[in-house]
Amino acid sequence: MSHQVIISYEGVSIQIQAQCETAVASLCKIDKTIAKIRETAKTLRTEEVREYERYLLKSKEEIARKIEAFKASLVKYQSMTTRDEFEYRRTVDELRRQASDLSSTVATLTGSKLQAIEAMIREGLLEEGNAVFERMRAEESGMITIGSDVLERINAIEDVSLRQLALLEANSNKGRSFDTIMEAAQARYDELLERSKKGFVEEAVADMRSKGVDEGTISRVVEGATTIDEISEQSSAAITDERVRKETLKVIIKAIKARGFIVDTQHNLKIDRERNVVHLVALKASGQKAEFEIQLSGKFMYRFDGYEGQACKKDIEPFMSDLASIYDINVLHEEVVWDNPDKIQMQQHQTYKTKKS
Repeated sequence: MSHQVIISYEGVSIQIQAQCETAVASLCKIDKTIAKIRETAKTLRTEEVREYERYLLKSKEEIARKIEAFKASLVKYQSMTTRDEFEYRRTVDELRRQASDLSSTVATLTGSKLQAIEAMIREGLLEEGNAVFERMRAEESGMITIGSDVLERINAIEDVSLRQLALLEANSNKGRSFDTIMEAAQARYDELLERSKKGFVEEAVADMRSKGVDEGTISRVVEGATTIDEISEQSSAAITDERVRKETLKVIIKAIKARGFIVDTQHNLKIDRERNVVHLVALKASGQKAEFEIQLSGKFMYRFDGYEGQACKKDIEPFMSDLASIYDINVLHEEVVWDNPDKIQMQQHQTYKTKKS
């Protein structure tokens, strides 16, 4: 007997864990920039330069807080004792909202804002801004005449790099309105990001490759994203998707091994990069075979072969039960492609003989 089924599923726990891992990895990028800030601050020990470090530490705290809230929602989801469909969907929707919010926050704080700071360091603008700030603090200098109302509005700018650029513009063109200063500062900010884009793309591509993302997906990210934040968000999503697929594969291997199958991952596991799917074949010593095709789109196909009568149900039913109860794979749709094809083939053969006679 053979039995082939296509499953549409969602692995909420797997997805959330993958997104958390991707978000946690982004914190390392902030740490690297903090190290550069501290190195710069050795020669520029001013409140203005130290503000950059505080800004980055605040960014880290914001990401970490969202990660913890995300994990708390996962605990709530996993502790649900009944699978009331309305409550389940509401909880999953909330998790997805948090996931989207976390991804957007990470993309911004480790994308354009971080790249702007890197560019400020690289192009010596921290030193330039520091000199202006020092002169402003020297009461006897009288060199800077920026209106107090303009200076107050500049100091209220949250983005530390944009604030620094606004200060530089205000100093170099005294007497201008706040709006005019901001327009010039924003243009300079955008130019910094544009000059940083090529290097950022190269780093994003290297990161995706190191995480096993296929070249087709990498090309789509690079060609489809126009801004640093878009590249940051889409490359993070691609890395998360790859983590989900790998973890789903691990889950299926564990579950099928529990049914007595032997999995030779060196010879019976193939990755089809063009179709972005994974093929897996597992065997039993008695001759039964289980074949899987795992797609990134939230589907997998399984086929059990080599059984007599209804014996394969003894392996299929516990396997599916394990996926749901142990690994949190929620089946959304199940489509039986065929059941007992040996019987079907026999009927087709008999029909062919009748027509021929």
